[in-house]
Amino acid sequence: MNIEKYSDGIYMVFRIGTGMLFFMLGVQKLFGLWGMPGGSAVFGTLVWFAGAGEFLIGLALIVGVLTRLASFFGIIEMIVAYVMGHAMVGGWNPAVNQGIPALLFLLAFLVTLAYGAGKASLEKVVLGKEFF
Repeated sequence: MNIEKYSDGIYMVFRIGTGMLFFMLGVQKLFGLWGMPGGSAVFGTLVWFAGAGEFLIGLALIVGVLTRLASFFGIIEMIVAYVMGHAMVGGWNPAVNQGIPALLFLLAFLVTLAYGAGKASLEKVVLGKEFF
């Protein structure tokens, strides 16, 4: 079976799936949904900025607009999240400090940074090319 012919579709599912999961984390923080401890984040706090970033980065990946730029900021956010939210609290071992999701998102953003939006993106459909 020649899987190469499905690579564009597989990457689209990867990009959109990553975006949806990250978007959901932002919605959880901003609006206090799905078991967010303490309810919605207070405007201007670090948690609020993290949620806003997750919301916007996830949305950009879902629709395929400014994917590389969003991925770059996603990498920065996951580094900050891992260091401040996991390593400083529970040490550097991700199996102990519950930082595995942050590292997995970081790796996913490295992939989307390298490959961009792909063929099935709003930028490709509307502009015929990736803007960034």
